Amino acid sequence: MATNTYSKANFLQLLGLFSSGVLGQALNKPVLFTDGLSPHVDSVFFQHLTPTQSTWDQWGWGWIPQACLSVVQGTQYSPYDIEVYNVHYTDCASAVVMCRHNHAQMSIINMIDAFGRIPIHDRQWTQHILALPADSCSAGTGGAVTTFHGPCYIPSVFVHELTHTLDAYVNDKTGSTGAVHVYSTTSSYLNSVNQDSCVPDGYANTSPQEDYAQVSVLALYEKVNPGGLDPIGNWRCLVNAKNNLDSIIGQELTPGGSCTHRWADSTIVCMGPAAGCTSSKRGFSTRRGARVAGPKPVPANKKGDPLVSNLMPDLASAVNAKIDDFSHLVSNHTASIEATIRINAWNKAAGKATVPVPKA
Repeated sequence: MATNTYSKANFLQLLGLFSSGVLGQALNKPVLFTDGLSPHVDSVFFQHLTPTQSTWDQWGWGWIPQACLSVVQGTQYSPYDIEVYNVHYTDCASAVVMCRHNHAQMSIINMIDAFGRIPIHDRQWTQHILALPADSCSAGTGGAVTTFHGPCYIPSVFVHELTHTLDAYVNDKTGSTGAVHVYSTTSSYLNSVNQDSCVPDGYANTSPQEDYAQVSVLALYEKVNPGGLDPIGNWRCLVNAKNNLDSIIGQELTPGGSCTHRWADSTIVCMGPAAGCTSSKRGFSTRRGARVAGPKPVPANKKGDPLVSNLMPDLASAVNAKIDDFSHLVSNHTASIEATIRINAWNKAAGKATVPVPKA
């Protein structure tokens, strides 16, 4: 059973180190798959990770969560091109706030569908997700915020990235000798890896954190694939790491149930001076003819709400997150079409907006 007993200062220190990758060390072990995990797991994930029913609505232009703004300000992109959405899943009473650049390869439907396939007790630990444009997929996670760059509509990528947050926030402190604690770097987990004769793939070899995230992909696969892991190959070469991870976050990786934890949303701020934001109901702009920011949105999750933690993830960690390279992976266009039809139907039934269905 996971416990969370750290002080706020320890959490901030932890996430700063975690996202910057300074805790990493190469494992240098044989690999189970030389071609990575995606070819072996993602078709099963699309088939057996059931999409969670949802609806969505878009914020008025001009306002953005501070976490999304801070990440975007560290890129070539303009905050004024960010769309912000409340996404309401049926397994949690409060919405998830997602940010998307209007030229991102991932549509808001892709984001809603892929995120909603992740078990609720896993995704409830993510504060926000953000999609930005890029020619190929990469992603980074820090401070409970995950940023996807490019065409990342790939379930295993979402599983991997969200596990980085679990690694930092959901653990039992086994093997920890100090205040800073990322479970994948403890002697408890590393000893289990050392007992194994392989790691999942080459990317898992780059550090304990990446190994933990890749092992979580296989652990979730085992839970949702009708035949478990046996059809995938000789996975028992990493059985100790898999079982150790299951003892820590197996509950989070198990589908079903409803949310039991939420972060408070990042502070809602103005996109910038050109938005002319105000807290008035009518919105405001000092420039004649300029686009006008609408009313300031109400946070979906705030301190004092049921299930909301008193801690806040470290904003600097979200900005400085280590980027994981998934450029060799390809989004599933057929699944994107199916998801758009499905989520459009849910939104239409709720009297909300729909989006064009991608062409086959």
